[in-house]
Amino acid sequence: MDKKWFRNEGNLTAQVIKSLIAPDLGREINAVLGKYGWQGSKTAGVAVELAADNSSVARAQFFLRGRLSEQVGTLPAAKIWEKADKAVMLTVSFPPGDEFNFASGTLASEYLPGEDVKAVYSKNGEALLPASYGAHGIGEFSLRAVAYIDKSSNAASGPKIKFTIMMFPATEEEMLERSDLAADVSWPGVKVLEGQAELAPKAPADGWGCPLLPIIIPGANPAAVPVSVDGAELRFAIAKVMATARLPTPCATANSMAKKWAKLQQDPNSSEERMPSIVWPPTARPTAQDGKRFSINKQEMG
Repeated sequence: MDKKWFRNEGNLTAQVIKSLIAPDLGREINAVLGKYGWQGSKTAGVAVELAADNSSVARAQFFLRGRLSEQVGTLPAAKIWEKADKAVMLTVSFPPGDEFNFASGTLASEYLPGEDVKAVYSKNGEALLPASYGAHGIGEFSLRAVAYIDKSSNAASGPKIKFTIMMFPATEEEMLERSDLAADVSWPGVKVLEGQAELAPKAPADGWGCPLLPIIIPGANPAAVPVSVDGAELRFAIAKVMATARLPTPCATANSMAKKWAKLQQDPNSSEERMPSIVWPPTARPTAQDGKRFSINKQEMG
């Protein structure tokens, strides 16, 4: 995979850069992806935010887009909460990828509060009212998305993303009160969904030196402040994010999750970050600029 997709060190043309520009990390990213053929499928990528003078990368962030599952997830509530009534079922409508925030700069999202997720509890086919949740041993929950390179990636297709959605029987605040380790990607949770996403916009293996084109978010209006960043800096920013990939710690039941939490609380050093079988190759930090920079001026932005 390295030989085909990570060779050479070219720059992007002004025309390509112009097609990659989005004003922010919101829905406008979808419009950029649409220019490259995206029609709502499960997709992942990296957005780079430029400094105020549009001449360097200030930060980079992973993103997911598209419907992560066409099906709802139905599971016994006792799989998430140890004390849940065994007759209670939980039905979750999984949120689209853009609901997960990867602001940490890694491939592990922030915790998504359960209040932002469409979920229904039922018992014997009858929906439960929130006032009865406590009596049935259920409560608040949160979701987290963890992404990494799929081991099915190969030289022909390039890297693919695998994602796992983990569920936790508590809010992020409650878990952090339990242990600071809850912020780590290895914090155990119950796996409720798994899937694969394409990287986009996908770059042709033509000398750019990276299988992925970055979404470009200028720090200032490109019509007034020309965009001028070296390709090596963009590739370094992408690689820095993608190199954070770690495997989650999925649990099959609430009981096994609780046991792992207790072990970590008793011995924080027992926490282990597991690497995926395929990792993004390292990219050297750019050295002093050599003058080979692309630039979009006011006329080109018109």
